[in-house]
Amino acid sequence: MLEKIQHRYTKMIINMREKTYEERLKSLGLWTLEERRNRQDIIEVFKMYRGYSSVALQELFEIDTNSKGTRGHSCKLKKVRCTRDTALYFF
Repeated sequence: MLEKIQHRYTKMIINMREKTYEERLKSLGLWTLEERRNRQDIIEVFKMYRGYSSVALQELFEIDTNSKGTRGHSCKLKKVRCTRDTALYFF
C-alpha cells in the first residue's frame, strides 16, 4: 500500500508522468520500499552489534569465529536457527 502511494505521488510531479516508475525514483532521488526495508534492517543489526538496541545480538545472530572469508575483520555474523519455542515476536 505504501508503495502504491509513492507510485501515485511521483506521477503528480510535473514532467514525470511519461517516465517509468524506476526513472521517476532515480530522478527524484527516492528508494523503493524494499530498498528502504533492507537499509533499515542493516541499521538495526548495526545497533544490535554496538549495543544500542534493546534486542541483544546473541538472540538472533552468532559471531562467526571462522577467520576465513571475513577479509580481515571479526564482524561476520551467522543467523541463529529459529524454532517456535525460541522465536522472538516484535510488535
